[in-house]
Formats: sequence, structure tokens, C-alpha cells
Amino acid sequence: MEIGSVRRRGNVLDVFDVRGRRIGTIGIGSRDELLGWTRDTVAVRRGRLVYHYDARGRLKGTRPF
Repeated sequence: MEIGSVRRRGNVLDVFDVRGRRIGTIGIGSRDELLGWTRDTVAVRRGRLVYHYDARGRLKGTRPF
């Protein structure tokens, strides 16, 4: 499933496909930062770590910022 856009709504990131349908959600904290997305990954910064999620909001991995 290809990610078309990601929109922040309070403490939730809504993930949309290229047709504008919501395909997933990611819960985040108020200090967390959406770094961006690719066609298959959403990157969120939490402190000194970057979390990578798939289109459905499942954690794929982390790395240092």
C-alpha cells in the first residue's frame, strides 16, 4: 500500500493512500515530530530516536537521530 500523505491531528498521525483514503494511524506524543514519509515509511522523531512505521502504523524499526 503506497503512502500518499500524512496529516497530524493532535496526538495522532493519519496516514492516507494516494487516493486520499485513510489507511493507518500512528499515536504520537505532543513533543514528537513528524520528519516526513516515503511511499512506504513514515518517520517520527521521539527525543534522540527516529521511529519508522509502515503505512498501517506498525513499527518497522528505530535509529538514532
